[in-house]
Amino acid sequence: MTPSQPAAVTARPGALSQQQMLGQLITFPAYRTPPEAPARRFEAEVRRLWGGRLTPMMASADTSGRYALAPLACPATACTGALELAAGAHSEPWRNPDAIECLVCVEGSVEVRYGPELDRAITLGRFDMLSLPEGVRHQLRNAGAGVARVVSVLSIAPAARYDAVFDQALAAQVPAEAQSALGLRFDAERGAAIDTAVIEGRVTRFEKLVPYKKDLNRTGGLPAEATESLSAGNVYPLIVPEGHVGRSRTAPMYGNQGLYISIAECKTGDDGPPPHAHTDTQESFFVLDGAFDMCTGFDNESGVKTQAGDLIAMPSNVMRSFRNTTDQPARLLVIIQGPDRMNDTVFFSRRVGEGLARRFGENAIAEYAKIKMTFDAEQRLGV
Repeated sequence: MTPSQPAAVTARPGALSQQQMLGQLITFPAYRTPPEAPARRFEAEVRRLWGGRLTPMMASADTSGRYALAPLACPATACTGALELAAGAHSEPWRNPDAIECLVCVEGSVEVRYGPELDRAITLGRFDMLSLPEGVRHQLRNAGAGVARVVSVLSIAPAARYDAVFDQALAAQVPAEAQSALGLRFDAERGAAIDTAVIEGRVTRFEKLVPYKKDLNRTGGLPAEATESLSAGNVYPLIVPEGHVGRSRTAPMYGNQGLYISIAECKTGDDGPPPHAHTDTQESFFVLDGAFDMCTGFDNESGVKTQAGDLIAMPSNVMRSFRNTTDQPARLLVIIQGPDRMNDTVFFSRRVGEGLARRFGENAIAEYAKIKMTFDAEQRLGV
């Protein structure tokens, strides 16, 4: 069915009803942020420190700090929010003692100054990402003439916190209640020293990304056409957990357990993936540009329409697919989260595997199993 059609309240196995899907969707720009969320309750203090509107989008129920009470739930290994900077705006310097911060520029351009003295800088263009290690002091500045927007994904190890540490001189300007609610600390330290080459190795430039279908063909002999038939036209891995051996194993950088980030690109409406599910991870899609139909079920029984800036979270063991509904290439920022040691097997229906075997040989099924892609959805979901 198409997303504009009504859907039953009770979904079939492997699907969400349309009502359930709407509950998993937040739309730009309001994102259904509750008024009691710290980022809204203390909006003046947030703007003073971060330079603009900070919006929590996705976090676990027990997450504290600036992304607490986000409208969408997710595993505790990471949380996600958005920062909007007006022309000329900049944040105060801060560091995340326990969290890797992945900053994706989704609109405009952003200069990131970093280091103990903030004497080095990297400018992010549209869809570029910088992954800052824990403890690195940094400051964001809108480097363009229009509005700049950044999606921030904070990644932590188990039992760590999402606190932000600002310069001691700012402490008197932030009430104690706001400090506690936003997870703020203040000190005179300048953060960890870091080599420029290390930071440059943690930048992904969208124009230079390599889709994993090419790397899987190069490193494992899997036909690029076969991989493309199972995924978006191009999937560009950005960061994966240390030691990852799955389909995104050739990502340009590694991070904490429990988080993958990639960009999925569909040039037409026909090069989206067939319905598939993940065993133990939540897969969330932030629409970078264009518009997509996001569907669930073995046969796309229910769905919703999404546009640039929207975010939808798909739970584990739910069959999902997406389709570019524009006449131009369109892209999604894909955030996959799970437990600290997630398996993240991706499974498709039996009929997809049968079609793959006919085109590329029975050996292809065994080769995809090595990178945790299987064709047994009916068995796994009891259909």
